Amino acid sequence: MKADVQEPYREAARHRSSSWLDDVAPLLSSAALTLLGILVAIVLGDLLAIDSRQRTILIFFAGILVLPVSTVTLQYWLDRRWPGVGRSFEALNVWCAVAALTSLVLVALAAWAARNGVTFWYRAGMHAARIVVFVYAALLLAACLSDKVLDQARSIIARASSRAVPSVALVLAFAAAVIVLFRIGPGHRHFSPLFDFVFRTLPGGFPDRSSLLLAIFTAVLLVTVGACLLMLERHLAATQPAQLRLTQRVALVCALVASTVLSFDFSLAGDPFHYMTVMGPALHLLHGGTLMVDTFSQYGPGPVLVTYLAFRLGPPSFAVASIAIQLCNLLFYALFITALWRSTMTRMSAAWFGLVFILFWMSAWDGGQGNVNVAPSVLGARYLPILLMAVAIGARDARHSALIFLAAFLSGLWSIEAFVGAFVLYSGSLALRNLRDRSYARLAKDLAIAAVAMMSGPAALSVGTLLAAGSWPAFDVYLGFLSSYNPIGQFWSVPFDATFWGWIPILGGVVIAVAGCWLLVIDNKRSALVATSDTWLRHALPAAILTAITGSYFAARSVDYTVAIALLPFALLFIPTALWLAGRALDGDRVAGILTALATVAVLWASIFSCLYMFRIDSPYSLLPGECRHHDRCTPTALYTALREKMDRELALRSTDNPWSLDDYDRAIVADAKHLIERYAANSPKVTVLLGEGANTWQMLSDIALMYVSKWHTSPRSFTFSDELVPAIYARILATDVMLATGDLVVRRRDEASLGSLEKAILERLRARGSLCELRGSTPEVIAYRFEKTGDPQSPEACHQHQIDDEAAERSTAPLQDIGSFIDALRTAGHALPDGPLDYPTLERAGVAVPPNLIAGRRLVSFSGPMLLQKRQSLLTIDLYWFPKTTCQQLLPAISQLAGVARMAITATSADEQDAPISQDRAKLLCAAERRFLRITAAL
Repeated sequence: MKADVQEPYREAARHRSSSWLDDVAPLLSSAALTLLGILVAIVLGDLLAIDSRQRTILIFFAGILVLPVSTVTLQYWLDRRWPGVGRSFEALNVWCAVAALTSLVLVALAAWAARNGVTFWYRAGMHAARIVVFVYAALLLAACLSDKVLDQARSIIARASSRAVPSVALVLAFAAAVIVLFRIGPGHRHFSPLFDFVFRTLPGGFPDRSSLLLAIFTAVLLVTVGACLLMLERHLAATQPAQLRLTQRVALVCALVASTVLSFDFSLAGDPFHYMTVMGPALHLLHGGTLMVDTFSQYGPGPVLVTYLAFRLGPPSFAVASIAIQLCNLLFYALFITALWRSTMTRMSAAWFGLVFILFWMSAWDGGQGNVNVAPSVLGARYLPILLMAVAIGARDARHSALIFLAAFLSGLWSIEAFVGAFVLYSGSLALRNLRDRSYARLAKDLAIAAVAMMSGPAALSVGTLLAAGSWPAFDVYLGFLSSYNPIGQFWSVPFDATFWGWIPILGGVVIAVAGCWLLVIDNKRSALVATSDTWLRHALPAAILTAITGSYFAARSVDYTVAIALLPFALLFIPTALWLAGRALDGDRVAGILTALATVAVLWASIFSCLYMFRIDSPYSLLPGECRHHDRCTPTALYTALREKMDRELALRSTDNPWSLDDYDRAIVADAKHLIERYAANSPKVTVLLGEGANTWQMLSDIALMYVSKWHTSPRSFTFSDELVPAIYARILATDVMLATGDLVVRRRDEASLGSLEKAILERLRARGSLCELRGSTPEVIAYRFEKTGDPQSPEACHQHQIDDEAAERSTAPLQDIGSFIDALRTAGHALPDGPLDYPTLERAGVAVPPNLIAGRRLVSFSGPMLLQKRQSLLTIDLYWFPKTTCQQLLPAISQLAGVARMAITATSADEQDAPISQDRAKLLCAAERRFLRITAAL
């Protein structure tokens, strides 16, 4: 009874001090030991020479699951069995982690100043990791074998019993590591990319002083408003709790409206290649295809159905697909704000900082130069069902609910990735709750219910497909995409190069959350975290799993900026924790004050970057504030009119200001094919079109051309590029016996080398079954044929052969003249050109007159591909990609005779270079190699 009376006083004393560090000490020890374990894995992977892709995935999964669970279990066991030993083990872990981070920071600083910085970083960084691992192992072994060493450690810890110093040291060392190791850039002018955005790239360029000052002022205002909301909530909680609840609900509604209305991008940016992965299957559905029977996408049925519904409401186009994908992203933002609002008691400030993080997420894509809406695979269309499951789990204390069943059903329909992610969330939450409560019988029952809920989606898809098409879905064919899109495959994955470490805060958040949740399971009675166990298991655990799932994309495909995919899920861990620390800091907790100051600096930096890059004049986004400010489109009518004009411009195949739109050369090919199809097959729902690859080398032009004439392939194709990846889909397409009748139209790319293996096989089958008679109106790039089936009588409207060799020659002379004048201009301004790579802005500043036909947007192009330039002293190297094969023999001798041209090669190897001029016979031999690449070396 006496203990019960004294307990409130003890709890009050606990909150007045930094004793909360005693509660989270096992988590810090687990995080420190996880860091050391990752270093051990890196060292072992290097010693065993494990493949870099496999090593990255093993380290990733060990870091987010195996190491946090095992280390916190070990720490808990030692604390229970031998408290003194446990405290010594904790101190050893933390201080060795501090030493490891500090040593890596020093190595990175030395690499920045070293001559061969990257090589130095690889070698010295690995040596530092080995030394830390060996020293830690030696200290641990000495403590185990010698009681004297252990007693000395205990006495030192007893004299400095506070956990504040090692905890703050670990956090400060971690913060220093994030800054210094963010990107290892030896000789980088501003030391780290974190600081690049505040400096001008060129004299008089962006950012100017006024833009920077405005961004800083706006960022300070954003952080200040969030702090004021936090203090207001604390005041209302103490004085007017009922008013606080109403105010928080109003704040949620305002945040949801702001996250959707202010985040819509009116530029309708979209990369054709990425969008066709869902648009192609959706178009196939529109023209009689059956989802999961002969229509497949690597992103699963869900995104395809979303795009299909959009095409039922608007004209099939990249603009309409962009709107559909953006709606998925906006729903993701709304669910993110809802999850954040439910995960903390300071809900208004949480929702406010959630909006700030959405702004940062959008601006951080591709270092401030990209747009998150250019690909459907970035956020909402990929992870929406998983986030819905996380929100459903945190919505109420019930283990099963209608919202959870909806999320399970939707994820089962969506994709294999969503299905696995939602199932891990659902089953993981149930497992930890039942293990915490030691209710093993209920665990089996809950997992059975979860399995039924998760299988409802695939079951509904199977039954619906059977009723509609008379066959079961080919799940095995769909899963065939995993043979290409997997974290260890050579085709898709990108190995980690050990120079970008900006992902470690995200990993740290997941480690602490997983360790905390597992600690609640193994210590369900004595742990001080039990009072908040529901918060951990309902909010922190789903957020950690979602962060790990989205972060796995970077682990598999280590392109720096893709780590931003995990930014919003990470915010579900970061923002509640930072607000809780801020509340403790306001109560006078010094340690919490230090940690809050670090969090504030991080949020302020992110806000300055966001405000500077999102609202600049040439921003890749066109949000509502920019539309109103720069274009006077402030009303719904004006905004709708602008969207309608963008759609009409795209459907008319006119060039746009969208840097991710079709290349001008590709657009011309598509326009040629569209004209021929409308002329010769206006009433045919399906046409055989074989246009091959675009300027980016991906097989997609046939699908795009058919989209713009509202028709589809005669064979059951979804997206040519993806269809070629899966052998089962490839075989199904060719096994379908498509019988063309005499008179049917066939549209083909004149350069057959541009066709992929699938379209070449289709063309060979057509030639085996009949003849192709060329029609009038064919262009230098695209030919229209009338199919004449073998054995059928000759059509009374015999097609007329139309020779266009003269037109092709005339067409080839235009780029030749442009290249000649371009080389002359470069030689004239050679003294003003710097050594190194030369892009269009550099040439523009040097006063080089670049022919308009060699410019696409702000890039240099030639023929059907990009053009790259590099100057080295008095020599200029010009690389022409996708050099035309049809006119190669005519162009090579002519280019070699241009003034200033010294050598030429069809590869990038100097040994293959040929002295100019090149004879016709030599050109014939070179063009036979079909390299589609030309290097010109000119003397300045």
